[in-house]
Amino acid sequence: MGVINAPYLAKEQNLSVIDAVIDTLRKAGYGEPGAPNVMIQSTDSSVLLKFKEKTKYELVYMIDEIVGDIVDSALSNIKRFAHSVVIKRGSVYLTNDFFLTASTKTVPKLKSSNLSVYVQTFHNEFISQVWDFMSDPTEQINTFVQDAGIDGVITGFLQTADRYRRNRCLNLGNSTPNYMKPVEIGGLFQLIDKSSLPPAMAPIPSLIEANVTEPPLAPFSEISPSSSIAGAPGAQPPHNAQPKIAVCFTMSSLTLLLASLLL
Repeated sequence: MGVINAPYLAKEQNLSVIDAVIDTLRKAGYGEPGAPNVMIQSTDSSVLLKFKEKTKYELVYMIDEIVGDIVDSALSNIKRFAHSVVIKRGSVYLTNDFFLTASTKTVPKLKSSNLSVYVQTFHNEFISQVWDFMSDPTEQINTFVQDAGIDGVITGFLQTADRYRRNRCLNLGNSTPNYMKPVEIGGLFQLIDKSSLPPAMAPIPSLIEANVTEPPLAPFSEISPSSSIAGAPGAQPPHNAQPKIAVCFTMSSLTLLLASLLL
């Protein structure tokens, strides 16, 4: 479950989204023995800290910018409030003109701190994939799982991810057929004639502690103020809040999770 705009709603609209989510999940029976696992996702550390105080749900920190590394202080901060992290595909592999060029340090840093790593968003359309994957969405997923070692993928294409998860050619070790091996990172880029190489890309920034630290959520009263009416002064501009259902497959436990994201 994705929780967004909680700091704004607490400060400007005097509403506690966190309490509403916790109450709704409780009434729906989540948290009871045998209930499905609940993952709470947010880009705001203060939101996840509040959930940590009040619940025992798995907390997922989403890094919505592309980063090539994570400094130790930021990593330690993330571990205070999150069990796992969601990153973008560009934070796993560097690309240039739709060619893979190198791996980043992001996934190894997160895994070294025992944080599960989920990557978004995987698509079937060939225009969403770099040339190295040969327009094959299964090859794309396989490389991220087998080479980068991620724990799960977030995708809108359920059948593709489920077909990969059930593939009998996985975990065969030295007997793995060539078509189920990850691509060589930077392999195609090395074949380009030097005179035809695209311009070098600017370095991708690292995630620092200042990017992670957020001020505490503003206190609120039980009564919602009249300024919460849409269009009132100080109200947040309207935006597209249509739900998009994405599917998150965790590769280790082979558990199917649903994530509801707001655009």
